[in-house]
Amino acid sequence: MFFDQELCLFHIKPEDQKHLFEDMYKKLYLAECVKASFLDGITTRETEYPTGLEFNGVGFAIPHTDSVYVNKSQICFASLEEPVIFQDMTDKNHNIEVNLVFMLAMAVPHEQVETLQNLMTLFTDDQKVNQLRELSSQEEFSKLLNDSGVY
Repeated sequence: MFFDQELCLFHIKPEDQKHLFEDMYKKLYLAECVKASFLDGITTRETEYPTGLEFNGVGFAIPHTDSVYVNKSQICFASLEEPVIFQDMTDKNHNIEVNLVFMLAMAVPHEQVETLQNLMTLFTDDQKVNQLRELSSQEEFSKLLNDSGVY
């Protein structure tokens, strides 16, 4: 299960993408899910292959990197009080204001594809997206994702 640890940050206000990545990385690193090099890996990959996307007016990001930086598969979630700018995954020249972030740390490459597909399905459900934005506990988060078939 990719959400079995306390790796959620609810209603945070990071200054920018760099600080957001640092906050999320710290959660993953302290849980021993990722290696010290994970932050550099995820930052570099985001620069080359942006992960911002928008569904029904809501901005999402799914930053991830190669499994070589990961000890065990896990996902860190963050809901943001103020949006952080990400480049659009389909057009680097287009910026997206992101409020919901799922940072993937996948130890096995094939896990990433299925997880991305399940998250995309979740992102198209307006009711569940609204719930994601309002969540304030790990228990609520886990229940929503379980009910949605994300894991």
